[in-house]
Amino acid sequence: MAFVEGEVVEVGPGVWVRQAVDNCAWADLGEGVVVIDTQEETKMAPVIEEEVARSAGKPIRWIINTHWDADHIACNPIWAKAGATVIAHESCAPKSSDPDGNPDLTYRDRHTLASGDREVHIEWLGGTHTPADSVVYFPWAKVLHIADLFGWGLFMQRQWDKETTDRTREVLGRILQYDADTVVCGHGPLLKLENVKRYLDYYNETVATVPELQRSGKTLEEVKAMVHPPADMLDWWRLTAWKHASNLETVYKAL
Repeated sequence: MAFVEGEVVEVGPGVWVRQAVDNCAWADLGEGVVVIDTQEETKMAPVIEEEVARSAGKPIRWIINTHWDADHIACNPIWAKAGATVIAHESCAPKSSDPDGNPDLTYRDRHTLASGDREVHIEWLGGTHTPADSVVYFPWAKVLHIADLFGWGLFMQRQWDKETTDRTREVLGRILQYDADTVVCGHGPLLKLENVKRYLDYYNETVATVPELQRSGKTLEEVKAMVHPPADMLDWWRLTAWKHASNLETVYKAL
């Protein structure tokens, strides 16, 4: 879980990640580069362009947006105007004839981007964090990008009801079926599938424990004092700083 702000890491053959609070990933597809998510601020465009040129030495020809939150799409218009094709789930902004950063190509369940001898597989797994959430798989490198479906311990679902909670379990279970040596999330350190499995277990434990304590009459502050972060997750990125307490509060108020 080594994490150096601004460091560019080649996580598999021809796949790079610039690690940051807002990660940016890209891959060499022979004819050009595909970028996964385009940052929170447009000032990052020249930074990413320089790193793409240094690492892959090819132009940005495609953008894949894993979802449509503002911190993942800022540089879309810049690279779209330079000729990049924007790919996103159909629930994102409507397609447009102008290079304005909106999707040029959308999909419902799956899409394969093929160039040269490489393919990138996109699968929709929405319904927990946002309606659009998708994962991006680079099979030749065994790298999986899961964006904001994993938050280094932070519960990422935005609606709390039985349907969405069940969907969270379903989505995380599907992620665990991928053959991936390295997993990239939207924010923070790189991870492994074993971290996703631990996150799912932690999620299930919390969702079961907190309502039971609440029904027994415990206040939120009493729950926070009783339910400690798991010992094997104490080194997870920012978990003990605020994420664990936020999770307890979210589940207490919602369930």
